[in-house]
Amino acid sequence: MSWTIQAKQYETDLINDLNQIIRIPSVLDSKTQTPQTPFGIDMVRALSKMEEFANRDGFRYGRVDNMVTWIEFGPADAPETLGILTHIDVVPAGDGWLRQPFNPEILDGLYFGRGAADMKADLMSAYYALKMLADQGRVLQRKVRLIIGTDEENGWRDIPCYLAQEGEPTFGFSPDGAFPVVNGEKAFQTVQLRFPSVSEGPYILERFMSGSRANVVPGEAKARINVPQGMLIAEDFANFLKQYPFLEGNVQQAGETVRLTLFGVQAHGAYPADGKNAGTYLAQFLQQYPFGGDAHAFLNFLGTTVHRDIYAKNLGLAYHDKEMGDLTLNVGVMRYSHRGQGTILLNFRYPKGVNIQAIVTQVQRHLGDLTADVTVVQAGMPPHLVAADDELVTTLSAVYAEQTGQYLPPRTSNGGSYARLLKRGVAFGGQFPDVKVTSHQANEFTPVANLTCAMAIFAESIWRLCR
Repeated sequence: MSWTIQAKQYETDLINDLNQIIRIPSVLDSKTQTPQTPFGIDMVRALSKMEEFANRDGFRYGRVDNMVTWIEFGPADAPETLGILTHIDVVPAGDGWLRQPFNPEILDGLYFGRGAADMKADLMSAYYALKMLADQGRVLQRKVRLIIGTDEENGWRDIPCYLAQEGEPTFGFSPDGAFPVVNGEKAFQTVQLRFPSVSEGPYILERFMSGSRANVVPGEAKARINVPQGMLIAEDFANFLKQYPFLEGNVQQAGETVRLTLFGVQAHGAYPADGKNAGTYLAQFLQQYPFGGDAHAFLNFLGTTVHRDIYAKNLGLAYHDKEMGDLTLNVGVMRYSHRGQGTILLNFRYPKGVNIQAIVTQVQRHLGDLTADVTVVQAGMPPHLVAADDELVTTLSAVYAEQTGQYLPPRTSNGGSYARLLKRGVAFGGQFPDVKVTSHQANEFTPVANLTCAMAIFAESIWRLCR
């Protein structure tokens, strides 16, 4: 019986367990952060639920600092370990959902819910791969640890603590990417611009807000402006929306106060071309009015310099590496408050051959009239590459090719997975090549059939690497 047929028998149970995980809104929550709940109470609830499954199914398990849960199968005293690095945290749901993001549903063969693509579904497919091997009584020579983090979407403060206490696996993969094998991951780094925000002239930018995470293309932007008496904005805004039919928005005006809301397309910041940045589009619209002072510089930088410039050409940072691809830019967070403080977060993904100091220098050179301090605010990661002829890469590639009937060579990703924290770590699954990428987007989904397809690939991969 094939691995795929065997895995299919677990589909109902897998979905039932996945539903329980999806229903826990495991988003970073500062309101419930304590030493006992370092990233919020829902993160701990999610880890506890995974431990409940592990206990039910007879696996060894443990927890590190209420940040990471590990679940283990295979000989406990084995000298070598295969690590499967995952995370159970998700980005905020955002707007644009047709149904409740934390109330999973299956519609037309698609499983919807926040985390369906990134990465609760793949976590459960990996867990059930272990369960199937255990149910079959497979005897492994290496032990396997499913390692579940809770801070991947934010500061990556979890897995380093795990590695410091538990040690580094011999090698491993993270099902937090795509099939086939992703043996290279670009560096990522977030750069912050801080600047004064005093508007001058007949038009005053009171407030501008867009984005909540550096690694997400903002799907919504809001602005409040003051305009001269009798000046109407609604017609201009309607004409702007006609120019860009993929945008939606509304305008409310009461006397001299105008409130604008613009909806773009939210996407993963690693792939900014998949989204439509509501913040930079709104800045582009507002540029037509005579804002003065810091407001003018802010809108010009967003609406012209970095608008739709996903390869950072306007910053003098266009760069291509033949092995790892292009440098990319996502404008993830934009804030402006009149007589307060302005902030912009720029998230860069870049191949070997680029360094963060060069990025900071080029941003500083292309600020225009924006008087900003430019700093690196997120402890990013350097480029990561595992040789294509490594046993890990060749084994995973062979399993994927045999189960799908299609060989695809290893490749490089813009995204960052926990695999890069291992010397011999790669991303592997669970995004299939023919499926639309919906990570970090509204109405996130994964095909139901792919849950057990990925599970079968993971199970055979574990078996081949550990037998």
